This record gives sequence, C-alpha cells and structure tokens, in this order.
Amino acid sequence: MFNQAVAVFGRFAGVCLLLLLQACAGLQEGGSDALVLEDGTVFTGFETEKPEVQKALLAQFREWRGTPYKLGGNSKAGIDCSAFVQQTLNTHFNITAPRSTTQQVNMGVDVGRDAMQVGDLVFFRTGYTTKHVGFYLGDGKFLHASTKVGVTISRLDDLYWRKTFWKVRRVM
Repeated sequence: MFNQAVAVFGRFAGVCLLLLLQACAGLQEGGSDALVLEDGTVFTGFETEKPEVQKALLAQFREWRGTPYKLGGNSKAGIDCSAFVQQTLNTHFNITAPRSTTQQVNMGVDVGRDAMQVGDLVFFRTGYTTKHVGFYLGDGKFLHASTKVGVTISRLDDLYWRKTFWKVRRVM
C-alpha cells in the first residue's frame, strides 16, 4: 500500500514538473512578451494609453537585464540608476537627460502617485543624500538599475520601495 502511494505521488510530481517546464519553455521560446521577474511573478504588460512607451521600456529591459550595478557606470559592464535612465531616454525616446538623479528630478513636471503613467520617472530617497530613479511600467512595477541585482523590474509595493518612495516626474 505504501509503495503504491509513493509510486502515485512520484508520477504526479513528474507530470507537474513536466507541465512546469513546458510552461516556462513556452514563455521563453514562444515569442511571448511575458517576462518572469526576480520574485517569480510573470509580467506581460497590460492595456495602457502608452503602449509604445511600455514596449520600448520592456525592450530596454530585455537588452540590459542582469547588467550589474556600478556607481558611476555607464555600460553593460556596470551601470547606475541615473545612467540607465539617461541611456534609455536617449536611445528609445530621443530625450536628452542629465546624468545624475539630482538633475533628473528637475526634468518634466510633478505628477501625483495616483496619476502615474507608463514611462514616468519614479524617484526614491534611499539615504540622507542618496536618491534612486527608475521608470514606471504600470501594474505597480518599475524598471531600474538596482544596487543589489542590477537592471531589473521591481514592485513599488515592496516594503523598501514603499518606505523610500519620494516623487514622480512626467518627462514624456
């Protein structure tokens, strides 16, 4: 009886694993726009008034994903948050941006947190004088160069980002 239960469980686990592998392969190989994020959630984008902006930001993420964070860095060998924003704005939107978060926070116009749109810059006060910046993607997520994992997509409702959230600027 025990051996039968183990055999049934083994088959069940094998089928589950096979289905999981097929699903993951479908996301990666099937040409889908779905992205598996570092927290394991799947981000496919969503209906937005700015689909071209969202598409460009996700393309930038695919190109730079995993690039390590390096303070003062400006290349695939290592990049900081403000350089990532500067390069993204220049490459995909033909917008010339200053190099530092201190200067970038003066770009565009202030927007309330409840009125954020895809492509808005989100700023955080991460230290006494330290600031952080990224792009709002919608659905409570933002694209940035994280000091811990490099270029990534994070959730605004993560405790750290909730506590350090500062302001939103619309530049496009």
